[in-house]
Amino acid sequence: MADEAYHIGPSIALESYLNSEKIIKVAKQSGADAIHPGYGFLSENPEFADRVIQANVNFIGPRPESIRTIGDKMEAKLFITKHLQSLPLIPGYHGEDQTVERLEEEAKKIEFPVLLKAAAGGGGKGMRAVYESSQLKQEIEAAKGEALRSFGSNKLLIEKYFTSIRHVEETPSPAVDEPLRQAMTQAAVELGRKLSYVGAGTAEFILDERTRRFYFLELNTRLQVEHPITEAISGLDLVELQLLVAQGANLNTMGLLNNINFRGHAIEVRLCAEDPEDNFNPRTGTILKWSPPKDLEGVRFDTGVQDGSEISVYYDSMIAKICVHAPTRVEAVRRMEAVLKRTVIAGVTTNQSFLLSIMTNPRFHSGTFDTNFIQQENLFPPFNIQKLTSSTVAAFLLDWFTRYSQQVYLKNVPLGWRNVKWRNKRVQFTLQKQEQMVQVQYEYLGQSHSQHRFRARVLSGKEEEDQDLSLSIVMHEPKVNQQRVTSSGISGSQGLLRYEMNGAQFCFYVAEDIREINDKSIFVHDFFSGQQNEFIKLDRLKSKSTAKEDDSVAPYTTSMPCRVLKVLAPTGTRVEKNTPLLSIESMKTEIKIFSRKSGIVNMKVEENQLVNAKALLCTVDEK
Repeated sequence: MADEAYHIGPSIALESYLNSEKIIKVAKQSGADAIHPGYGFLSENPEFADRVIQANVNFIGPRPESIRTIGDKMEAKLFITKHLQSLPLIPGYHGEDQTVERLEEEAKKIEFPVLLKAAAGGGGKGMRAVYESSQLKQEIEAAKGEALRSFGSNKLLIEKYFTSIRHVEETPSPAVDEPLRQAMTQAAVELGRKLSYVGAGTAEFILDERTRRFYFLELNTRLQVEHPITEAISGLDLVELQLLVAQGANLNTMGLLNNINFRGHAIEVRLCAEDPEDNFNPRTGTILKWSPPKDLEGVRFDTGVQDGSEISVYYDSMIAKICVHAPTRVEAVRRMEAVLKRTVIAGVTTNQSFLLSIMTNPRFHSGTFDTNFIQQENLFPPFNIQKLTSSTVAAFLLDWFTRYSQQVYLKNVPLGWRNVKWRNKRVQFTLQKQEQMVQVQYEYLGQSHSQHRFRARVLSGKEEEDQDLSLSIVMHEPKVNQQRVTSSGISGSQGLLRYEMNGAQFCFYVAEDIREINDKSIFVHDFFSGQQNEFIKLDRLKSKSTAKEDDSVAPYTTSMPCRVLKVLAPTGTRVEKNTPLLSIESMKTEIKIFSRKSGIVNMKVEENQLVNAKALLCTVDEK
């Protein structure tokens, strides 16, 4: 955490973190000796580096002329073509003519698929894979817009897209043998010499595994997001080396780079607020609980979040970088699996379960994977009530215990008690991800010491999946506390919950998110499987009164606040299924909304309109 913090403007990046004048003003105001640009926003902007130096503040990074030459991906390709012809480039276009028409023309000269890339930045922003010419114009316009919002420049370059490559944040790569690694290293060193490069930089190459040929991709004039894995196996502190170079130190004469020995294997994953099952679209929310495992050997968390942190629409969706280091790759994978299972994050949808499914996948274990891995592997298992029974019971028990604890009168009378025979009591939830209803039918059998006993059944409403199995449940008094996140108005119980079910023991972290008097979400983290599920409990009267509308009208809403970028199908347009209706922007990412059926569009928003979460965007009426 910073010793001092200064306000530099509103959350919109163009008015704050991309505003060089404000940043330099704060540096002078605070008496800072230097500015470290990090690895986003203005970190590869040569004009910013120039202004910092002109303000007599040290810029912790390469010289502005180096950033101008190699940090801009278009300029980099021109430089290599002229000065380092031995370094192969990916076929493509990197010219100055940036009109949409010229980009379309050049893309069609390259065999599809092609990759559109922002020239001024990285991290996947302003990047689009295009598989056919009919998609070109709209994808070029979308990539330009996203690049401008992320980096302040809408310049694009076009490259041949290799469909069978790897993008894995681990080292050493299982796909690269020692001779190939040495060849890549030598190419990077030679490029640095040609540039008279000073400071940290990351050379990236693409490897065609069929031919074993590699191509220059880019040189990022900054720390890479995945730099912790380099630090883990080398023992070097790259940020410390950056600071030393900025102070004028010579790393060679200091002996810091002599005899670097790489030890073991390191893997990094990015824990992001996104929904992998919804095309990895970002999600917003309030973190109710953030509890990474502590004191584990070879584990590193880089993060800035805590309980109550808001994941907003204005910045990247990354919550934390998780890095593990172990003697071998097998041990590193096992360690990452264990860390992911023990990391508790409640309150916002994340890719945690998806990351865990990768770490447990046999093909990932073998090292024989590429960028088609997600499409080819079954990483999104279908809804299965049997596998969710224990988590559903945990959600039910927290809900029951909360109501039990809040009883004021007749505390010795069981909840729901009647003096006539009645059917078993029921609690109904909706699983947020699958939008699947689950129901717990239960009978409270009483309390003995600090234990509560139940007989219950968990049902999904699908006869072929439901088992006529009576569950005998013994809940130990939960260690939960009433929490309130005052900034967002969220309250609810959270803590550890243990119980026995048919003789087996279970342990979960549970957290309630109560925003309305009768509606609440219950987040359940299973320490055994590492899975997290969100159960939404609706007030029964309210859920009946707000029954689903006639399916002939399909409403389209957004799960988070956003800005409408473009209306693609105005009111009155007749569309077919999968026709793009509009594009929205949230968390620096452009998202297209497609029609789920054929019909007539009724658009409810306008271009550039700011829209709240869950607001109605449009409807498609098939009548």
